[in-house]
Amino acid sequence: MTQHYIDDASGQLHVHGSPYLIRGIELHNSTASSAEYLQPLWRRFVDAGVNTVLAPVSWELAEPQEGTFDFVLVDAMLAGARRHGLKLVLLWFGSWKNGSSSYTPSWVKLDPERFPLQTDASGTPLDNLSPFSDTNRDADAAAFAAFMEHLSIVDRRDGTVIMVQVENEVGLLGAARSHGADATAAWEAPVPAVLVGALRDGGSPHVSAPGHTTSPSWDELVGDADRKAELFMAWHYAAYVQHVAAAGQAHHDVPLFVNAWLDSIVPDETGASDAAVAGGQVPGVYPSGGPLPHVDIAWKLAAPSISFLAPDVYFGDFGIPFQAYADTNRTLFVPEMRADGHGVSHTFLAIGGYGAIGVAPFGFDSLPESGTLDLRRVYGQLAALESEVLTAQARGRLCGFRVMPGEEQTVRLAPYEFAVRVHTERDAGEPSGHGLLIQLDDDTFIAAGHNFTVDPLPRAGHPVAILRAEDLVIGDGRLSPQRRLNGDETFAGTRIRVAETPAPMHGFMLTTGTLSGVVRFSLYSRTTETAARTSSVLVTAQDRR
Repeated sequence: MTQHYIDDASGQLHVHGSPYLIRGIELHNSTASSAEYLQPLWRRFVDAGVNTVLAPVSWELAEPQEGTFDFVLVDAMLAGARRHGLKLVLLWFGSWKNGSSSYTPSWVKLDPERFPLQTDASGTPLDNLSPFSDTNRDADAAAFAAFMEHLSIVDRRDGTVIMVQVENEVGLLGAARSHGADATAAWEAPVPAVLVGALRDGGSPHVSAPGHTTSPSWDELVGDADRKAELFMAWHYAAYVQHVAAAGQAHHDVPLFVNAWLDSIVPDETGASDAAVAGGQVPGVYPSGGPLPHVDIAWKLAAPSISFLAPDVYFGDFGIPFQAYADTNRTLFVPEMRADGHGVSHTFLAIGGYGAIGVAPFGFDSLPESGTLDLRRVYGQLAALESEVLTAQARGRLCGFRVMPGEEQTVRLAPYEFAVRVHTERDAGEPSGHGLLIQLDDDTFIAAGHNFTVDPLPRAGHPVAILRAEDLVIGDGRLSPQRRLNGDETFAGTRIRVAETPAPMHGFMLTTGTLSGVVRFSLYSRTTETAARTSSVLVTAQDRR
């Protein structure tokens, strides 16, 4: 088995054979094009609690002349990451990046007859290499294979690169499908039999196979024209990506994944139902054929070398894509999301609520120090709790949440249920409460995060109260208890509060805030049997610390 892999049973990423939680950031697109520009940023990443950097490797810089490869920038990234104890996820910006082909080499761009582009229905060329061209595919595959072969030589021992993303936000902008001669021939050809069978088994929510023929063309499939076109593009993008991925994987076997520019299936938080920057509701307005959940059957059948599909999440209700990708993939990873407080506040929800192997807010390298406070807090807590989080995640004893003012969420970790609310609205900035509940034993928990309260709910008709609570502090990446919380700080044994700011009490006094946003506590029901069992478990849990 390779040193980095996705565990089949848990879906967790294993690095050097052990479960690994990605506390990531993704660099801006051009940052990694200069080792000198990147050099002073490594220490900043470490200081923010980052353990993994996502960085592009562009085809145009890796193969400036056809057949001549240059991986000096890759080597510089490997050296910088190793010096600072960081891991890398490298992003292959090859044929496509964000629905265009801007990262292809000049010798590709200047020879459209040899390296054809796609066209819209009017015959206008689009800035998107054709996935129906073997020449395009083979040139990309040769470059990716050279890149992965280089990694196998310079990184097989150290294993600094833990995953590779193949292409970036694949899909066609400007049309639901390509209309060039090569695409037209593919459109009129029979749909692959394996896909027809999957469609007959309900593999798509929008498209089905007709009953009158065993070898339908794409146009003969049943469904909306744009949805058929999108499925068609998904199959051919995936088949192209598979060819590229397999060429690289033959040299260096690390998990490979693809990422998606999402469609805007619901209104975003501004109320706009078709935010241009987030995509749209029509294929071609968002990149048609990209690895979205509703065309995942095409991607999984045509691209078996890809370990999982991943969402880039910036707008709307983050829980919708988290759920969709968790439901359709054994592994959830968020390789891009907003790096501001709003985006970072979804980290615990992804990891604890949907089992994500990690997240990577985009563009951390351009944020001022004042703009990194939320990420530093979250990553500091995750670093200190990494072992507990990974163990609880594998055992189904982890909950993550994000709650807004006026909301109440009920979360369950058997045998208990908890009501989670925002602690207090802030005058400025992100008002949400966000955190994790980690179950250590049946009655012992850790609450971590920011700006929320947790109330244990009655169980089997009996009140549930806090038996013991401790405010934990983080020092040298480890947790140790400082204060025993009781009285006002636990609202007389009824509530755990995780917040930096004090809480008002009785209208004339304040409680104190928590220090690191991490509280360990144990519960008991007011029954003799449960109290006795809880006391025994509590002693055992404290002895282990």
